[in-house]
Amino acid sequence: MATKIQRRDREVQLSRGGARKNRLVIISAVIAVAAVLPLILFNTVLANHPPVIISLTAEQEEVLPLGSSQVSCNASDPDGDELRYEWSASGGSITGAGAVVNWVAPGEVGTYNITVLITDSQDGQDMGWLALSVETGTPPTVEDLIVTADHKYLKETTGGYKVGKTKEFHIECIASNPSGELIYEWSSTGGQISGEGSTITWTAPDVSDEVTVTVTVTDVADNRVTESITLDVVSCSACTFG
Repeated sequence: MATKIQRRDREVQLSRGGARKNRLVIISAVIAVAAVLPLILFNTVLANHPPVIISLTAEQEEVLPLGSSQVSCNASDPDGDELRYEWSASGGSITGAGAVVNWVAPGEVGTYNITVLITDSQDGQDMGWLALSVETGTPPTVEDLIVTADHKYLKETTGGYKVGKTKEFHIECIASNPSGELIYEWSSTGGQISGEGSTITWTAPDVSDEVTVTVTVTDVADNRVTESITLDVVSCSACTFG
């Protein structure tokens, strides 16, 4: 009888020991899950998606030396993060900041790369670049040189004009250029020039002479063209102009 009781006590002790082990295993598993779960949730919440450059465009892809072009970067971030823009150029300079900047071309003809690096708040990045060209363009064209006067001592001839001595004449240069602004430089072999720009005043000398008035037209790319007109200063005004 005593032996049976001892055996039962041992069985109870073994059963209790197994239960304790099972409880320890379950508790350990729960602790492990509790420790890992926040890490999983933390990483899930903070998972970052890098920004993406959708397009990179320039207002003008071909510019004159020292000209400029506006460059725009269209980008998005899947997480809605604020983006930082870092611009650089292989030539010339960048002015401004943000998604839209201005590129000032160098003075040398060639092709230059404009690069932008975008970065979000989690340091996710994307990069893009655009090639722009610097070209001299088309030289200006002088269409005509027109001489006018507020008096009668002016007569057009086949080779130019006959003009009276010491009289003033207005000379206008009609020029065009797709590059825009033009610079006019005037000179003459006799008489005097006053004024500047496309129209000047020329005063004939007090002697009979054949005078050449020359204008050089230059654009912003330093393309230039020269045109001349011949003015024959006559001694007998009454004989020539009536």
